[in-house]
Amino acid sequence: MSWGISPRKTATIALNEYNTDHYLTLLYQAFNNLGWHIGYFDTDGIIAYTNISWASYAEEVSVQVINKQAIFKSECVGYQGLFTDYGKNEQNLELLYAEISYAEYHLQQNLHETTQQLIDSIPDRQFISLNNPPLGYKQKLRNFLSAFNPKPGYTVTPILVLANIAIYLITAVVIAAVFIVMAMQAKQSAPGSNTKSLEDIYLLLGFSGRNQVLKGQLWRLITNTFLHFSVLHITGNMVVLIYIGSLIENKLGKWNYLFIYLLTGICASITSVIWYKEGVSAGASGAIFGMFGVLLALLSTDFYENNVRRALLISTTIFIAYSIIPIGRHVDHAAHFGGLISGYIFGWIAYLSLKQQKQNLVTASALAITIIYTGLCIWLTPVYQLKYLQQLTTKTENIFTDLNNDFYHTDDLTRSQRLAMLNSKTLRKVDTLSEIGKRIKSLTLPAKEKQIANIKSQIIAYECSLYKLLYQEFRDNDKVKYRNKINSTTLKINELRLQWGKIEYPD
Repeated sequence: MSWGISPRKTATIALNEYNTDHYLTLLYQAFNNLGWHIGYFDTDGIIAYTNISWASYAEEVSVQVINKQAIFKSECVGYQGLFTDYGKNEQNLELLYAEISYAEYHLQQNLHETTQQLIDSIPDRQFISLNNPPLGYKQKLRNFLSAFNPKPGYTVTPILVLANIAIYLITAVVIAAVFIVMAMQAKQSAPGSNTKSLEDIYLLLGFSGRNQVLKGQLWRLITNTFLHFSVLHITGNMVVLIYIGSLIENKLGKWNYLFIYLLTGICASITSVIWYKEGVSAGASGAIFGMFGVLLALLSTDFYENNVRRALLISTTIFIAYSIIPIGRHVDHAAHFGGLISGYIFGWIAYLSLKQQKQNLVTASALAITIIYTGLCIWLTPVYQLKYLQQLTTKTENIFTDLNNDFYHTDDLTRSQRLAMLNSKTLRKVDTLSEIGKRIKSLTLPAKEKQIANIKSQIIAYECSLYKLLYQEFRDNDKVKYRNKINSTTLKINELRLQWGKIEYPD
């Protein structure tokens, strides 16, 4: 079995005294006998694609004839999830060797005539060539280190990969240092003192957050595409970035590729911002899905030769469909969709611009669309006050605890002492609670949270009325006068709590 981001099997056979054109004829016949789809044939070699099956997305099989040597290669077209070809490439070459022997036996009587006819039928111009292979730089990723080595046609991708890795290592060290400092401070500080949450630390490092972006911190739409949460997160993203980058960077040109990568990353990030109500987001996957969107767009056109397009389209569609299914928590599906759709649009722009040889049009058009889309998202998306709601909820819980203590746990005080406490402190707490209830009602929140907030506000208003009734009952020392109102208020509170439960936990 072969292993790697782009698993392949290669072999070199010396032709010795064998006529080169005769050998090419045998190759052509063998490829056809195997039912492989030939995308290129000329005096320097042949490129073809195997059939799609349950066991294979298709492999690109090529033979390049140079200096009386035949260089055989079978390489997986699609992304291999476990970085192995399961022996498919070796099997392809074995089938080809056997078929060449078979073709040689059956053509030996008229090999010269067949060769002449075949060579004469080669068109002057062909869609692809061995010098500009359909799979781009992917075929040159021969070992682990080659994926990180910038070369012509593969310049931006390794730089992006190395930048992401460097930034991840720096942020990991910073987060570890912050936690150590916080742990040391916690030992020296009083219990309950303020400490930063992990989300706060992420935001300080440049991760994206809904409210932060909607309040004008647009730079987060870029920085978050270079930040990752874990080793597994960045490893998965970088492997796929190497794969897709090696396929299309040399097709788009390095500057178009870079700008489209960044712009699809922005579109993915803003889509995530408007989709999720809270939390932080980060990762290169939105931009990576953007590049898959570009590839999908190019495969929808005549940018690639038919047989190449067929093989790549099937493998790419299967990978995208499998990867984008919204399964699992802690996966930013919105960013994936945003990146994929924007990438598909930019891919069509790139195709039309490259066809008309107007390369500057790619970046200008993609930039204009990104600015319009981002602007509309920020203009139309409300800033939810979920964190403020949480703070107010905590305050109300603390005040409720104090009020319960004042009314039900002060048996050690005399009547006059309790009355003085209720007048001087407790009623002020009730007024504060009432103000918080009004604030909760006025918050900007998502639909479900808004419904619950309105019910909370009503409950707080009734609770305040209840505490005032309890105060009046104690002040007047009359257990009868206010009892009906107390009971009816309690009943209303319970009904509202039941409503709240039905909204929060629907059947």
